[in-house]
Amino acid sequence: MTSYEYDLLVIGGGSGGIACAKRSASHGKKVLCVERDRLGGTCVNVGCVPKKVMWSAAHIADTLKHDMAHYGFDNGGTEAKLDFGKLKKARDDYVKRLNGIYANGFVNAGVTGIFGECGFV
Repeated sequence: MTSYEYDLLVIGGGSGGIACAKRSASHGKKVLCVERDRLGGTCVNVGCVPKKVMWSAAHIADTLKHDMAHYGFDNGGTEAKLDFGKLKKARDDYVKRLNGIYANGFVNAGVTGIFGECGFV
């Protein structure tokens, strides 16, 4: 079993865990954050952020279909086509970029982050 010595153990790298870890480190504490999957938590990885990307795409599609002629746009009588694979890749790349921003934030704050599971025994 691996042994660590820190002032604070943060379990979970979601929004609350990230804030707690960085704030504690800013006060001079030696902080370890253990995250099971990807930094950012549910909202960033599978909830709010990816949902907003998909909603924005749907909104753009709806605007193109119903409103563009009202604003003087002409598509030559063809419908806009969605490349769903490209949209999904862009969404996933955006989430990965956010994961990286959080990881860099840990480095800059002096927080040690590891991926795995932990608990109290």
